[in-house]
Amino acid sequence: MGVPTLGCPCRVCKSNDPRDKRLRPSVLISRGGRNVLIDTSPDFRQQALRVGLERLDAILLTHGHADHILGFDDIRPFNIRQRSALPVYSNEETFRVIRRVFAYVFDDKPTLSTVPSVTLNTVRSPFELLGIPFVPVPLLHGEMEVLGFRFGRAAYLTDFSAVPDASMALLEGLDELVLDALRDIPHPMHQTVEQALALIQQLNPRRAWFTHIAHDLPHSETNERLLKMGHPHVQLAYDGLEFEVQADASDKVSGEHGVSQVSNAATAGARSTRLSAFSSSRAWASRYATYGHASVLAIGNFDGIHLGHQAILRATVERAQTLNSVSTALTFDPSPRKVLHPESAPLRLSTNAQRMEWFNALALEAVVVLPFTLDLARLSPAEFIEQILVRDLRVRAVLVGENFRFGHKQTGDVKLLTELGKKHGFDVVIVPPVVYRGEVVSSTIIRREIAEGDVSHAARLLGRPFALTGEVVSGTGTGRRFTFPTLNLAPEQELLPARGVYITRACLEGETRSHRSVTNIGTRPTFNGASLSVETHLLDAQPTTAPRRMEVRFWKRLREEKKFSGPQELRVQIASDIARANSFFSRLRRFRTVPFLSLSSRTRSRTGTR
Repeated sequence: MGVPTLGCPCRVCKSNDPRDKRLRPSVLISRGGRNVLIDTSPDFRQQALRVGLERLDAILLTHGHADHILGFDDIRPFNIRQRSALPVYSNEETFRVIRRVFAYVFDDKPTLSTVPSVTLNTVRSPFELLGIPFVPVPLLHGEMEVLGFRFGRAAYLTDFSAVPDASMALLEGLDELVLDALRDIPHPMHQTVEQALALIQQLNPRRAWFTHIAHDLPHSETNERLLKMGHPHVQLAYDGLEFEVQADASDKVSGEHGVSQVSNAATAGARSTRLSAFSSSRAWASRYATYGHASVLAIGNFDGIHLGHQAILRATVERAQTLNSVSTALTFDPSPRKVLHPESAPLRLSTNAQRMEWFNALALEAVVVLPFTLDLARLSPAEFIEQILVRDLRVRAVLVGENFRFGHKQTGDVKLLTELGKKHGFDVVIVPPVVYRGEVVSSTIIRREIAEGDVSHAARLLGRPFALTGEVVSGTGTGRRFTFPTLNLAPEQELLPARGVYITRACLEGETRSHRSVTNIGTRPTFNGASLSVETHLLDAQPTTAPRRMEVRFWKRLREEKKFSGPQELRVQIASDIARANSFFSRLRRFRTVPFLSLSSRTRSRTGTR
């Protein structure tokens, strides 16, 4: 609760000794101008101001109690100044608390104000920060599992009542040990002074410092008592205490492959990097322009984010880095044609959530998704540029494709955009189309290929497999009774592949790995079905309970949908489909494919892009 404790008239709370004025426990580790923080206490802002903290590179959390996390929101100024997400390291239990207490950080909803931007990394073994290994030290805080951390020849162990035997070996050879010593009276979740001294005797550090100290322990008197008890190397820590730590250059971060073993928690709800999404250009301005930042802007519908889109977006990120600006995509929802000419609007390849995921994967810092309305459509090309790009987004460069059109009745083209750029002082970059095997990559061609069932060709133009996402819904039970069990997807996408059977991979909500699978799109003609369904059979395992959501990635079409004479003939065919799918994945393992959202050198030479 900090000292002085609210409403307490005790002599420690009334003390004039500045070392009896105790903020909530935290520690800052600095090396070479970079800083790592352990715990964002409710007093973090005050602590950071006291030391003049101008940069923050990572956060480590010991556990999820309020006195160690409630300053989490105050990291926002570092996000804004450094224009990057901060990595946060802890255990999964702490992250469950963080996601609950700070739900607005992780709900992925566009906001008009800033929120902390972080990546959550679940740690189970050593990882490297500041050029040195950080070793997580499992501890018990009552019955709760918490973490301490060792860095170089120092360790920080706050809020614990016991050290498991397996953790003792991690604490050998310390110069500096900071550890919990709440008070003299026993507490079910903390060490007493006596218990802390016994642990110090076992570990034998060169010096030890007590932290998480209640108002029961006056600073000067307790230090004198420790000296008289024969512990001159043990003292109470105090706000503002600084000491140097020896970083053992010989230490290596070890893991299965000799590298840091850190599992990213993005699959459990946090993103690998946080993309800032805005529903208006004014919202972008309040986040960035207020602090003097400008944008480098890619504009387009970006449906599917295929290889051509990726070329524009990568070039945007590169130029933004050169100009020290915010790489931003400007797009629309719904698409302009759906508002202006709904009768001829094409079916969309991707959902808005998928576009956000792919923008994020391409390392964009921000995206503005403008609601396309008739009022927006009435803006002249000059008004669109002046009000949105210049006034709000403070644009320094715009990157578009050759066929880019904008403004009322699409009267603006790349020639007019270039002229307006000269007038308002921003560069215009026309990115040439990507050509794959003599064919210009476009959303129109990809839609055609998917609609015809050629998902393999579509994947080559997309740079990744086409994917359907949605909720898993109850089916008729026909597959489980007569053939093979399936998970039934209610797809969110407007466009579905042609009816037939496909080799796929299924990603189930809450799991980090995908499953080999076979997916049927059709009406189940063998059973006289009428409604269209998307049914996926997992090849490697069947979940005990159906997931709430699923993503299905389409790799190859096996065959058209067909009506069979009965369940037995269909079962034989499905078994053959499964065998072909397993053979496909076995071959795929031998011949590695192009990484997700990445152009291989061979593809680059063919396309003529950068």
